[in-house]
Amino acid sequence: MIARKFTLFVSSVLMVISSLQVVAESKAAAIIDDSMITTKIKAKMLADKVVHSLAVSVATKEGVVTLAGSVKTELEATQVVELAASTPGVKNVDAVGLKMEASAQPLTDAIITGKVKGAFVREKLFGDKLSSVTSVKVETKGGVVYLSGTLKSAEESKNAAKLAESVEGVTKVESTITVKGSK
Repeated sequence: MIARKFTLFVSSVLMVISSLQVVAESKAAAIIDDSMITTKIKAKMLADKVVHSLAVSVATKEGVVTLAGSVKTELEATQVVELAASTPGVKNVDAVGLKMEASAQPLTDAIITGKVKGAFVREKLFGDKLSSVTSVKVETKGGVVYLSGTLKSAEESKNAAKLAESVEGVTKVESTITVKGSK
């Protein structure tokens, strides 16, 4: 009887240890994934001609990227957010800590524009050819996203608007995208 209880006790302890190992391994994998995401974003920023990467810090936790620091222009802010949002594994981009030098104005619209552009790239909305992404112009004013340009199909246009609507902070999407060959 004692031997049986002891055997059950040892089995229970081994199951707990095994469970702890699985949890520890998954947390370690998440940390590695977050580190990889941060590294990829920093590499993109270093390679980008618009971004002054040394003035922007990047941190990732559970797939959420936090950007902080200063940028010189609204274009640079948009580009930084787009680079982060387009990185595989990124669930969201928090750019509240991103400020524009010599400006008291919030970068809310620039951040939304960057997130929409990044989502287009990340989701490969336009198929394998990323060149289609450049044919869509994205502007944001007061939380309203304006899409314009030309795409191959009505489905691509509809998907572009739907994806833009899914971005946090977007209040409305106005699309004037035209479809090649349609009149």
